[in-house]
Amino acid sequence: MIKRTIIFFLIAIAVSSCENDIQTVMEFDSKKAATENGEEIVTIFSQGGRVTAKLLAHTMERSLDRPSYVAFNNGLRVFMYNDTLGLESTLSAKKGKYLEEEGYVYLSDSVVVINKKGERLDTKELNWDPKRKIFYSTQEVFIKTPTDSLHGWGLEANEDFSEKKILKVSGPITVQDSTAALN
Repeated sequence: MIKRTIIFFLIAIAVSSCENDIQTVMEFDSKKAATENGEEIVTIFSQGGRVTAKLLAHTMERSLDRPSYVAFNNGLRVFMYNDTLGLESTLSAKKGKYLEEEGYVYLSDSVVVINKKGERLDTKELNWDPKRKIFYSTQEVFIKTPTDSLHGWGLEANEDFSEKKILKVSGPITVQDSTAALN
């Protein structure tokens, strides 16, 4: 009889100790529900019925909490096209984040941009400001063209990277002789 009472008492204690705090469970469920995940992502961007870019990523995480964002933590590649679907430039990075409400894009970790002229930009960080329609960076940048290699800190470039400016240039720069064409 004492054995049964002890077993009953232990079971009662065990059952009463397995209680979940309802608030903790609700918070966990709301956090889990506020995130969307995807794998092997392919996204086509268009404006006015014309394809402007294609994004490829291994994984995507979209947070629906405010401020909402989309994170690409396992690499991404973007192909940017002109009006006739000609490839204008390619962009790749190991990480990316898109703030949905503001439209800002933050790329980091081995960012590489190659335009149709064969010019290549390498940097640790690259950001896109949709209001000013520019890419910019405050980090070290390397630009390799068919004729030159440029190095510096900070960058501003237009959306197709046809015009770019290194804010603090470092190293040798080759300048074309403007009088050579006259001779």
